[in-house]
Amino acid sequence: MRKIKKIGDVETLPVDFVIHPPIKENVKLLSSHIGRYVVANRKLNIRKTDIVVDASCGEGYGTYYLSTLCNRAYGLDIYEKNLEYAQKHFNTDNLKFYKYFDFLKKRTIAHKLVCIETLEHVDKEKMMSFVKLLLRILRVGGDMFLTVPIGKNVPSHYNPFHKNEPSIDIIYTTFMPYFKKMDIEINSFVNSYGYETNYALITLFSKKGVKK
Repeated sequence: MRKIKKIGDVETLPVDFVIHPPIKENVKLLSSHIGRYVVANRKLNIRKTDIVVDASCGEGYGTYYLSTLCNRAYGLDIYEKNLEYAQKHFNTDNLKFYKYFDFLKKRTIAHKLVCIETLEHVDKEKMMSFVKLLLRILRVGGDMFLTVPIGKNVPSHYNPFHKNEPSIDIIYTTFMPYFKKMDIEINSFVNSYGYETNYALITLFSKKGVKK
């Protein structure tokens, strides 16, 4: 198994020591993780006037990248160790890190929301609650980008941190009622465990207003 860092009941990429032998494989791993943030920027067309939220931010390197592209960026996570690391290494004038519910108290609404490799860490029974939390953060008309390993709505057979890997049809029926358009791109990469795995890059355009 490749080196990963365990924070709570999820894993995160330890970018501070991942470039070590085997160099080639670890460069590929690092580029795939950071590359997804580059894709998020391209898909969402992030502008200098935008407020962008990264949920979940892990150690904050992706959120820092997003902060160089927008007006303000916020990284959200549930684990103190992740947030402490991110604050120490990546905090800038236009970038702050919060626990999810502490951020909700700020009542800041994002133009763009990025959610990379997160849904698979949420229990199947809690996924809709998490999605609704994300929707509270994104303003009407806002766009969302997420990535998720493609599965069969069951836990991963080799990754103990993946509590449920949703299928494309579940992703579609979960998110489409709240957006005007969805774009799905299927890609593959070598994950932290050395497995070649398929995952979906999903862009959701123009969040709908909620009818009361």
